[in-house]
Amino acid sequence: MSKEIRIQCLVPDLPAPADTLPYLEEMYSNRWYSNFGPLVRRFESDILSFLQEHNGAQDCFVGTFSSATTALELVLKAIHLPKGSRVLVPALTFPATALAVLNVGMIPVLADVAPESWELTPEIAENALSEKAISVVMPVAAFGKPVDSAGWAAFQQKTGVPVVLDAAAALGQQDILGELIYCFSLHATKPFGVGEGGLLVTGNEDLVIETKSLSNFGFQGPAGVVREIGTNAKFGEYYAAVGLAQIGRWQEVMDRRTAVLDQYKAGLHRAGNSVSLQQGTGNFIPAVFPVYAKGRAKALEEKLADAGIHTRRWYLPPLYEHPGLKGMEGVVNLEPASFPVCEDLKESLLGLPFHGFLTAEDTAEISNIVAEETA
Repeated sequence: MSKEIRIQCLVPDLPAPADTLPYLEEMYSNRWYSNFGPLVRRFESDILSFLQEHNGAQDCFVGTFSSATTALELVLKAIHLPKGSRVLVPALTFPATALAVLNVGMIPVLADVAPESWELTPEIAENALSEKAISVVMPVAAFGKPVDSAGWAAFQQKTGVPVVLDAAAALGQQDILGELIYCFSLHATKPFGVGEGGLLVTGNEDLVIETKSLSNFGFQGPAGVVREIGTNAKFGEYYAAVGLAQIGRWQEVMDRRTAVLDQYKAGLHRAGNSVSLQQGTGNFIPAVFPVYAKGRAKALEEKLADAGIHTRRWYLPPLYEHPGLKGMEGVVNLEPASFPVCEDLKESLLGLPFHGFLTAEDTAEISNIVAEETA
């Protein structure tokens, strides 16, 4: 029987109350709490400067939203495709990727992922275009691994198919090209968390203006005049206050996460176990920490649970196994045989604890258990 949890899988790393207090006092003084207030406008300006400095987001524009999911939905609305348009998404992703497509009346078409990156790639997308008519491709920064911006920009130019990047967990690490569209999450569980919220980043200023209008019921021009059918998906001043404080402590957050990753890599190497990591891990710091243990994920999950260590099966089951998502299309069909990589990952991926508050003793204990179970 599983023991009481001693080591949590994920612990948010948000600013302390004292860090946000100056912004909250300013908000209180302004008596402005929502509807594109001064803190939201400052956060949009400061986060754009941050992305320009760290991620190459030159000649880009930023919009804030209530979540990354609503940002994705409103982008899909703003590119004005007909209802029923097909959007290619990876079968291995958080369900919000497909739900955003469904919520705007479009059809998610599922594709398998690459065996080492665990992501939808431009090569997979090109093959999908030969099977079905696809109107948009929505790659995902799986587990926080940055997507291949240059590759997707080349794909978009070659095929003429727009690319909307669900980079939810990769804020601060994803390189940004203005010709593409990026949506990021600010959820509390993300490395750059504020509690709740989303960002749109792109070089298309008109797209940002339109999606922000859609986030405010579709109002444009004179107050209260709806030009397009929108919704209420605005980013509030409270979250902007946390975001402004979070920008200032980003390096501190990343230093802790980098140290934990280094401890894991050393511990797993010393243990000599047979697990492997997502391609490129170390060149980026993942948002969560899935390891690949061929066919052993369930057994490893139970072993760690017996030791009081919490784990997660991130992105699993694949989208085609969610009862509420039945009826989606596959590139070929929805038979498991059409998704061999996802079928393998379903039995082999397990998310280990990963956050900035783990100790060297924690990672050593976890690494040793992983080694014993996968030897």
